[in-house]
Amino acid sequence: MLNSLLREPLFQITLTLVVYILVNRLYGRFRFFLFNPLILATAIVMYILWFAGIDYAVYAKGGDMITFLLGPATVALGVPLYKQLPNIRANLKSISVGVVTGSITAIVSTVFIAKALGAGKETLLSIAAKSTTMPIALGITGILGGNDKIIVMAVAVTGIFGGAIGAEVMKLAGIKSRIAVGIGIGTASHAGGTSRAVRIGETEGSMSGAAIVLTGLVTALLAPYIVKWLI
Repeated sequence: MLNSLLREPLFQITLTLVVYILVNRLYGRFRFFLFNPLILATAIVMYILWFAGIDYAVYAKGGDMITFLLGPATVALGVPLYKQLPNIRANLKSISVGVVTGSITAIVSTVFIAKALGAGKETLLSIAAKSTTMPIALGITGILGGNDKIIVMAVAVTGIFGGAIGAEVMKLAGIKSRIAVGIGIGTASHAGGTSRAVRIGETEGSMSGAAIVLTGLVTALLAPYIVKWLI
């Protein structure tokens, strides 16, 4: 009976949410980067599945129900963009140049470095959109013909590093503008970096959230052409 319960989709959903909530509280208290939910919660869920002998295909039956919510989540990203319209209008030229430059740099550098290290075509197609948020990255990767599992990992790693060192990189670069800091973090490391930008300040967090949307739009438009040219 216990074995049957562990394989129920409802259990998979409950497991994912409970582990994430607990780890998120832990991370909120200690702010240690290894306690980042993307790292620790994933590791814990993987261990539980391994310990219980549950195949990923079984777990995915419940996980797919959570993945379905990525669609509404993508639409919801329009909220921070709308809230920041006054700031965006006032700094439209600078923001546009920053987002477009950052998006192109992310695509080109990722593909170029991976190609130089000997990555195959499937991998190259699967990591080009790593600097966009998960729902957008999955959509772009599907268009490019890449592997969903690879882009999920690439996006997670990008977000983790952005959240861990994004603000420090900005300081080292001497960037003091709150708008520039937010746009830079959001463009480079989507939601993972934005979670850190929110703690820096309201302006940084809001602009980083807006950058997630803008970067997603720019990457979705340019990635197919840039990747085709590079590969």
